[in-house]
Amino acid sequence: MVIGYSISLWAFWLTDGNANPYSTTFLALVAILAVGFLGLAVRKLRPWLALATVALSFQVIAAPIDAVADSNGALSLFDLDRYVWGLNLTGWVQRTFSSGALTAAASVIYTALVPIVLSAALLLWRRHKSVFSRFVVAMVLTSALALATFVLMPTVPPWLGGAADNLVHDSGLGALTAFVVPDYFASFPSLHAAYTLTCAYFLLRLDRRLGLAATLAAGATVFSTMYLGQHYAVDLIGGAAYSLVPCILAERLLPGATVAAYLGPAERAPLL
Repeated sequence: MVIGYSISLWAFWLTDGNANPYSTTFLALVAILAVGFLGLAVRKLRPWLALATVALSFQVIAAPIDAVADSNGALSLFDLDRYVWGLNLTGWVQRTFSSGALTAAASVIYTALVPIVLSAALLLWRRHKSVFSRFVVAMVLTSALALATFVLMPTVPPWLGGAADNLVHDSGLGALTAFVVPDYFASFPSLHAAYTLTCAYFLLRLDRRLGLAATLAAGATVFSTMYLGQHYAVDLIGGAAYSLVPCILAERLLPGATVAAYLGPAERAPLL
């Protein structure tokens, strides 16, 4: 799957007219292809290589999204969001809760997505390999569905559509947020919501206390993305759907018997 995916991205990159062997896109494509072949060679590394591929994909996918948006335009979900809630909910959240301290705190939470996902993955891997395997499957399915949506239906975030301000770089935490590049055409679904909810789902399967902490982190992340003007509420609901459906599918696609046959005897603990 990784190799086929990378070949399709290579084909787009070569026909896009912007091929540059020194670009970050080219380097990410090379890395994805290398990850695919390494996964074929080193079986035990495959789950971690799958997560690495997911992370690299979002560097590569920016070019197709931008090309589609430039050619066909990008959608705005502002009217849908306002119809559902009866008001500009994102703008209302910003105006109601606006403060320097909250902006700084929300920016820290917003930029902590990778550490949150990595911490959850390490906990699952150390504590329960079968749950970790399901987690990886769910993350890959979520990412594949989201990437396809971004390319087929690019959508603008609230700050770009004029519904809210972009507060990510207004936090006063320049060194922390300077590397954060807000999404231009990948608003729906929210992967901040999807990934943190996936972490919460599987940590709840592992340990209720860890699951509660992960759920609180997911809630804080969801609020932060809206408050900072990065997502509409409908984007967050979409992120939840793009998370929970793959989680359920992962449970069915990778039942306990299949995992037990793959893992060693010491790693066959039953699900909690």
